[in-house]
Amino acid sequence: MSFRKYYQVFKVYSDINSPEYKKRIEELEPYLMRFLANKGKVLDLACGAGGFSFLLEDYGFEVIGVDIDEDMLKKAREYKKERGSNVVFVQADAKKLPFKDHSFDYVLFVGDNVVHFTPSELNQVFKEICRVLSKDGLFILHFNDLREMLPMLKSSNIVGEEYWISKVLVDKDEKFVILEYQGPNDYFRVKFNIWGKTAIELLAKLYFIQVESLKIGEYSYLQVYKPKKR
Repeated sequence: MSFRKYYQVFKVYSDINSPEYKKRIEELEPYLMRFLANKGKVLDLACGAGGFSFLLEDYGFEVIGVDIDEDMLKKAREYKKERGSNVVFVQADAKKLPFKDHSFDYVLFVGDNVVHFTPSELNQVFKEICRVLSKDGLFILHFNDLREMLPMLKSSNIVGEEYWISKVLVDKDEKFVILEYQGPNDYFRVKFNIWGKTAIELLAKLYFIQVESLKIGEYSYLQVYKPKKR
């Protein structure tokens, strides 16, 4: 039940040249650039195939992309070579970042990555983001409110290009949901930790002060934080 098959199947996450991926960048780009006013060093956390890393490099930022999945980083490095890019891609766990304190002016955590983490894990991720962020830096977080989405997931048969959701299995405490994706010849399951806007904000409050919270889609939010004084 890993995300590997999920990311292989859905080009919106894995193919930066696909219309789906380009649309995702185009939708987020104007919001991101509102808060990335000054050039500096950016950590693109859970960077995947590197689309947002390359976007920010094009705007003149120094970018380091981090992901734990070597397959995704392999794709990112292939795109880097094609583009003649200077983005540095590093394999690392978001819960234990291999960087010095206060190393970055901005940390991006976009693409709905919170679903990978349990509460204790996301707490450690936020703690690490706070540690590597400069005292005047900004943390930019994008996510979909999966708790808001649950009724829709339960009541509809969402169809993708070749796969569709055939089963929605929610645990009794609604801490996670398992989605079964059916294709023409196979199926696979993925476990998503259920995060809602309120829970994310309460956890972030331990380490950050919220600067802005924008609802940018039916279930989609972009939030900007600065680190608490330390």
